[in-house]
Amino acid sequence: MDFRNSNRLNIFVNVLSGNFLPMTSKKTKLPILFKIYSIIVWLIELVYFTACIFGLFCVPREKALKDGTVNLIVLLEIIVLSVYLHSRKNLLHELIGKLNHLIEDNEMLRDITLSIAKPIVKSLTIYTIANTTAVVVWIALPLLEILRKNEFYYSDYGVPAVISNEPFSTGIFIGGVALQILGAAYTIIRKIGLDLYTMHFIILMTAQYKYLRIKIATIFKQEPETLCNNIVKRNISSGNERTISHEMRLLTRHYETVVEMAVMLRKLLSPNIGILYVEYVFRFCFISFMLVTICYCLFCCLFFQTVGFFPEKCLFIMYALSLLIQFYILCYSIQKLIEASETVTDDVIHEKWYFHDVSLQRAIVMMILTNKLECKLSSLQSIDLTLPSFMSVLNQAYSICLLFLKARRE
Repeated sequence: MDFRNSNRLNIFVNVLSGNFLPMTSKKTKLPILFKIYSIIVWLIELVYFTACIFGLFCVPREKALKDGTVNLIVLLEIIVLSVYLHSRKNLLHELIGKLNHLIEDNEMLRDITLSIAKPIVKSLTIYTIANTTAVVVWIALPLLEILRKNEFYYSDYGVPAVISNEPFSTGIFIGGVALQILGAAYTIIRKIGLDLYTMHFIILMTAQYKYLRIKIATIFKQEPETLCNNIVKRNISSGNERTISHEMRLLTRHYETVVEMAVMLRKLLSPNIGILYVEYVFRFCFISFMLVTICYCLFCCLFFQTVGFFPEKCLFIMYALSLLIQFYILCYSIQKLIEASETVTDDVIHEKWYFHDVSLQRAIVMMILTNKLECKLSSLQSIDLTLPSFMSVLNQAYSICLLFLKARRE
């Protein structure tokens, strides 16, 4: 098992999205077909992005805020993070190489990695299907307008966009919706691909810390009879001592490599964390704005017994819930990484490590002190993505949303 093979969903989405981020430690060139596919995806994204930007200025302000801002924020995030990660390919290759070196031929580490990754990958698979389906169907819903009229405007699109001079014909409208479906689908898939890729590093690093915690405690576990004799004799047989010393040397080198990787991961993902923090604040802000409008529309639908746009509102609620779950999974994964990095020596403290020679005791004490160097991915104290930050982001988004609602009333 290695970085590439430990998460099949990550490989599939990385290729499907056209991100083509490094999956191995070797610097290899992309096949021609993959390069052509990547160029096509980028062209679709850039055309879609340009059309959506112009669309914001050609529709009423409330329509632009409600239907266009979230999409634009995600597009900007994808472009910035994609360019950033591709610019750090050397660091990615180096980090993947170190991870592969530690994972290779280590069954125990493989089992720990799979046990951590399996529930997260299942949740992200459900999120991927639900999010992509909700967005694509929501974008395609305006096609029903073809049955009622043959002249269309920018505001008729699900996401405001400028494709041609308005008013335009049915053929142009269908082409515009098709472009939006492609653009929105690739936007969501690329966003999911970037999240999966970064979370895969976090999962593998968490597995490293948990492996070290279990392995260090296992070395010092002894049978009760042996332990009783050791308490009386105050020493341990030379053969057993040599075995423990050899295993501790290997684990110390492993731990040093993990600490080096933690520094590299922080260097790599620190800008990501800052960008994601700001992006999620504004994303949830505009989603809250949309939810307020949708709740009002749903109330009208139920009170006046109408069904206008009811499926559209349900799809958006489905999208908002899936996004909330994905954000929670991201914060949960980073929180678990921090906790795992702080608890490497928690189990060994309860073992009889202090009956061994001074060099082993010194190694354990140094590891206990190093435990205080938590694997924090953010360089800023106030900006982070952990479970406490989860509520902080939602609170800030809600506060900004209230400002928008107040400004709209005035």
